[in-house]
Amino acid sequence: MNQSFHTPRCWWIAGIGLALTVVAVVCVFLVTHNRAPLDSTALETSEPRAVVRSSPTIEPVVAVVDTLSQLPRFDFAPGSLEEACGFNELPTYSFGVSYGTFKEETSYHAKVLESDECRATLEMHMSAMNPQHFLVSGFANSFTLAELVVLDEPLTFERIFADPTGDLARVQEALSNPECLLTGDQTNWELKETCHADALLNYAFVNLFCFGKGVENRIRPVNNLNLNPTLNQDRTLWKQDLEDNWIVAKCEVLDPSLELTAENHLELHALVMSWRNEPEHLFSKGAVTLLVELAARLGDDVAGLSQTDFSFDSIGDNFRGEGYKFGRINNFLGNGDWSWLSKEEPSADRFLEAFHALARLDSPKSDPRDEFNLDWGLVARHLCEPPYYDGSKLVENGEHSSCKEIVHEIRQKGITFPPLVNTLDKFEQLALELGVYE
Repeated sequence: MNQSFHTPRCWWIAGIGLALTVVAVVCVFLVTHNRAPLDSTALETSEPRAVVRSSPTIEPVVAVVDTLSQLPRFDFAPGSLEEACGFNELPTYSFGVSYGTFKEETSYHAKVLESDECRATLEMHMSAMNPQHFLVSGFANSFTLAELVVLDEPLTFERIFADPTGDLARVQEALSNPECLLTGDQTNWELKETCHADALLNYAFVNLFCFGKGVENRIRPVNNLNLNPTLNQDRTLWKQDLEDNWIVAKCEVLDPSLELTAENHLELHALVMSWRNEPEHLFSKGAVTLLVELAARLGDDVAGLSQTDFSFDSIGDNFRGEGYKFGRINNFLGNGDWSWLSKEEPSADRFLEAFHALARLDSPKSDPRDEFNLDWGLVARHLCEPPYYDGSKLVENGEHSSCKEIVHEIRQKGITFPPLVNTLDKFEQLALELGVYE
């Protein structure tokens, strides 16, 4: 009897155990089966860059950022960098860890540059850009002398990156010639070719942008997004990042030995730094500044227009462009007051000051070598088009006098000095043609 009782009970217990085992196996299978697509979805969500980069067009970026449709769209000019690179499809700007250059922390940078049209347009845009304009392009409050004066052979990034190694060799050749070692207030524009003034300038700017902080410390429209940048400033930040990336890529392929340091070029560096005739402090002139000034002394027109007053490095490596002191234009600038170049709200007094300066610059010269042409279109747009600055505050909208009203007010003063009258006439004509007069 005991045996017959225990045997069925064992079978019952075994059956329950088998059932539990089957249930457990089924549960494991279902959980595993259901987790596979969940893990795949999580992977796609955690790596959005891979998803964005897989498409050859910019449009999918819109699907990633829901707020894009809320941003106002610009009517960018056909063929412009902004149009070719799809700036209307970009989100609001945010400063990355590597501020100022395109890095992997933001997929939009890489996405934009996948476009052949964007890359080709960027190449043309940057090749033609004046490096001096690059330094201050984020600052709408003024323009540079290098932009104002129209030259037959302007400085461009294409020029400075054409042959850096050859430029260094020509610099070494020039500085081994005692005749080229001008100091103090000496100038000799007749030595321009003999002393390779163009190579001195090219080599200086390669050092500024590739081995100094010319890219990192360029002027930005805002340096803090908490300042609530305007939409124009936001798009400018994107544009500057594209421009920065182009320069960084150009510099990465250069030989590091091109850098003008005591370690790379002991005698050459010591010679250049020996020209510094001011005490060593935070704003002492560095090698780049000294090379630019020598190029100006030797007659390079672009070097003779440098007037950037911003420091880009620590002691010994600052860039303070004062080449204008040794160029042709300096003889006609009076006291060197640049306030008329600022983009303040239009007024008769400020415009009159600007027209007096422009009349001096545009007047006939006794020596044909002193003649130069001005970009009057730039002047008209700069003085007549907003935005303007009220102190440090940017004013994009608001009531202000038109150029037509101001020129009329100036003429009512009874201006009779012929050069000034001619300047007013030329300015008025260009402003009318450009549609910025009224």
